[in-house]
Amino acid sequence: MFRGTAMKKLAFAVLFGRRRRVAKPSACAIHHPAISDFHTVVAKAGVSVTFKPTNSTYIFVADSPVIGRLGPFALIGVQHAGHNTGDYNSDEVQDMAGQVALSHAAVHFGDFTD
Repeated sequence: MFRGTAMKKLAFAVLFGRRRRVAKPSACAIHHPAISDFHTVVAKAGVSVTFKPTNSTYIFVADSPVIGRLGPFALIGVQHAGHNTGDYNSDEVQDMAGQVALSHAAVHFGDFTD
């Protein structure tokens, strides 16, 4: 079938040779939240912060008996519209939501920062 040794080697390499594996990019790369990813609604009793990429809402209360135990501004609940926080680290999203809520609370409810 093949007469030359070069052709035999080429055919063998094509049919049976090792293929180099190329690392595929990860399908679930972790993203980091930015302040611009949040929408804030200030109400009489507290602040609602929505993380726009996943439509997760973090609810903080500013006037409650819980405040005495948890600090000047407390997270009382999280409502996820979809699959948790998706490709975002949930702890980072919650921390950033707390920062956004605290900055709005300082403007609307008084200065809570030390």
